[in-house]
Amino acid sequence: MSRRISRPTLALGLAAVGLSLVTLVGLPTPLQAAAAASVLVLLPGEAMTRLLHVDDVALHALLVLALGLAALTAVSTAMFYFAVWSWQACVVTMGVVTVLACIARGRQEAA
Repeated sequence: MSRRISRPTLALGLAAVGLSLVTLVGLPTPLQAAAAASVLVLLPGEAMTRLLHVDDVALHALLVLALGLAALTAVSTAMFYFAVWSWQACVVTMGVVTVLACIARGRQEAA
């Protein structure tokens, strides 16, 4: 039996792709900063937290920030270590991390 992916999971994945592209296009600075912050920290953190099925709102918010910052730190450190760091590549990579977490969540939902 195949089940559809839930709307929040699909919206999260599409938001990651859309905001990654919008960030790279070149918006006015305040909008670009807000889009980049959401792609770099909030969206990956939310996608990874959804994999854990946390019911407590405060713990969920804390995990969004903690997992988002941890993933950003790991990605940035790896890119810096391999001498390929650029903010554009970091935005795209974090967008990919978010989409992969959404795919994993979709598989959980289908099971």
